Amino acid sequence: MKMIKQILSICTVLGLMLVGMTSYAQAQTEFTAHLSGNSEVPSIVTSASGNVTATLNGSQLVVEGSFENLSGDFAAAHIHSGMAGQNGGVVVALTPTINADNKSGTFVAASNTFELTAEQQAMLEKQGMYINVHSATFASGELRGQLVQSADAYFRTNLSGAYEMPAAKTMAYGGMVFQLKGDSLIASGSFANLSGEFDAEIAGGSHLHMGEAGANGSVMISLNATLSEDKLSGTYSPENNRFELTSEQKTALMNRMMYVNIHTKAYGSGELRGQVTPPVTAAFYATLSGSAEVPSVKTEASGAVLAEIQGDSLFLSGSFANLSSDFDANVAGGSHLHNAHAGTNGGVDFVLTAEVAADLRSGSYLASENAFELTAEQKTELMARNYYLNIHTKENGAGELRGQLLAEATAYFKTTLSGVNEVQPIVTNAMGKLNVEVNGNVATVVGGYTGLSGAIDTGIAGGAHLHNGSVNANGDVSVLINTTVDMDTAGTYTAAMNTIELTTEQMTALYNEQLYANIHSTAFASGELRGQLLFGDNMFPDSSEITSPEEGAMLSITGSGTTMFEATWTEAIDENDIAYIWQLATDSAFTNIIVNANVGAETSFMADFTTLDEILADLGVDIGATAKVYHRVLVSDGSDQTASEPRSANLERGQVVSNQDEPIGAVESFELEQNYPNPFNPSTNIAFSLAEAGNATIKVYNLIGQEVATIANERFSAGSHTVQFDASALASGVYIYRLTSGTNTITKRMTLIK
Repeated sequence: MKMIKQILSICTVLGLMLVGMTSYAQAQTEFTAHLSGNSEVPSIVTSASGNVTATLNGSQLVVEGSFENLSGDFAAAHIHSGMAGQNGGVVVALTPTINADNKSGTFVAASNTFELTAEQQAMLEKQGMYINVHSATFASGELRGQLVQSADAYFRTNLSGAYEMPAAKTMAYGGMVFQLKGDSLIASGSFANLSGEFDAEIAGGSHLHMGEAGANGSVMISLNATLSEDKLSGTYSPENNRFELTSEQKTALMNRMMYVNIHTKAYGSGELRGQVTPPVTAAFYATLSGSAEVPSVKTEASGAVLAEIQGDSLFLSGSFANLSSDFDANVAGGSHLHNAHAGTNGGVDFVLTAEVAADLRSGSYLASENAFELTAEQKTELMARNYYLNIHTKENGAGELRGQLLAEATAYFKTTLSGVNEVQPIVTNAMGKLNVEVNGNVATVVGGYTGLSGAIDTGIAGGAHLHNGSVNANGDVSVLINTTVDMDTAGTYTAAMNTIELTTEQMTALYNEQLYANIHSTAFASGELRGQLLFGDNMFPDSSEITSPEEGAMLSITGSGTTMFEATWTEAIDENDIAYIWQLATDSAFTNIIVNANVGAETSFMADFTTLDEILADLGVDIGATAKVYHRVLVSDGSDQTASEPRSANLERGQVVSNQDEPIGAVESFELEQNYPNPFNPSTNIAFSLAEAGNATIKVYNLIGQEVATIANERFSAGSHTVQFDASALASGVYIYRLTSGTNTITKRMTLIK
């Protein structure tokens, strides 16, 4: 009996010890936070980094760790409430020991021990707290890291519509963090601001898919979202998102071949996506297209790559598909990272290793095969968005697919800068590209140009701007952009000089693709380079076909100067707004263009015989002689153009009767005077006479036959009248004004000089 009592006593003691140990284990939990600018909401680009551990022992939290390389002086540090992808209020203020440089520091336990309330403890255990380090450069935070329970490995992603394939135009955003413990994956985070309701009918609405950046893949795991009442935002709590991974899934996770996808009513295939990667110092993303090549290449190929900086190491992963010709490994391996800003071509810095498919038309990049050590200079260049990936093919030896490595963002807008995009088009050898990263309401403009006919005209409000306007119209300046002039004819747009907070109105215009970039030069004051900012990667517009005049047509330019010539073509369909540009040239290669007319959405070009006669005279064509000319139509989305097959025509120069002084169908006292003053700016007076009372109109046209204004359209008494024309809304140039009453018409010209 005594022995039994002793055994029971020992068991009781052991039981109490186990309870005590279990209680201690439950009370003490370690959390880790990897600090980076990439984790800020919205994310920012910085080379700063840091790591923090936080130990929760009962209600006491002890914070330790360090950070370094802030871009500005240290300002403050806190623990905030909020899931990954969310911003929240301050929970406690941290007290780091700051080093002499004021850009680095350490968190020591003695200065950073806190008592948490029960509510705060619960928030921390649900991974709803983050560390935020503020600097003078980034007042809202330069370094951030979500406090997550310690694990074997850590992963993260930012969610954006820009990473969808194809990209989704949305202002939604989010972020997630993951911990791998053995074979268990724990996920937490949030999303917000969806443009359509979360669609739980699509197998739960959000998933982890298998696939590399640039490719779509099958569902691996269904995530469990807790939705807001309006179903436009949600969170992922760790207790509802713990999954056991197969060996295949675990390998995919390690190889950056797993991505988050959130489906909505607006975007059934996915509105938000994010590639899951290890923690980073900074991350960059490039979508691959032919439009990004310099000059642009028309191709259906596509792809995307993700570049991660971890310390001084660079890891690149992603994919490409649908090349128009075979991948050409003979061009130094076939794909590279080049050093140059958007709009110029640069030398190779890194040769990439592509896993190319058997048909040589698609491939992928594994991070394990594309890891590089960066020099300090290369790291700076990457941070400045001065690296691009280029893929070479048999038919496009200089490159079929290209993508500038840009900072992670909510959306990207891009454009090709050219003279043909000006309204009206001009002929120039200058070219360039611009990319706009959008994070929240902050836009960062990067890129550049080369080959201006004259120096950039900084006297015109700096010389470069974003204007309001569609593809076929000129508009007011909306945003000034700052040019770094490399030489008289070339310049760049750097992130450091062009990070701009946009107003709600400007954001709306940008997302509606109603902003265009315009670069003014001393040779072309109204603009030598222009490009419409379009969402995502632009595909060339569809082509049109000339319907008249037919190939080889003979046209006699003779008789009344008001007789109208018309060229017509078929309508083109494109996802972007388009404009048609009719071109007339003396050669089939269109190296000598004599008419270059943007006619907007019209599928015809019109000009009177007086205009055509002047063109023939300028070409040195004598009366009675014939000139062979060529014409075509460009379908333009304001960034890239697709040309129709050209047609030839023979123009015979006959005797054109001037209508400047002689009215057609004239009656006594039906007269139109020359405007006064002429030239004018911005107003002028126009006098006219009617032989009898009746309705009369005076309309103004540009030299390509487009009506630009109606000065009068009403009933007038017989006799003399004067009307005033205000041309404030028009650009400098020569205009035609025409008086019409009944069957009588008189046309004259006037010159506006601003």
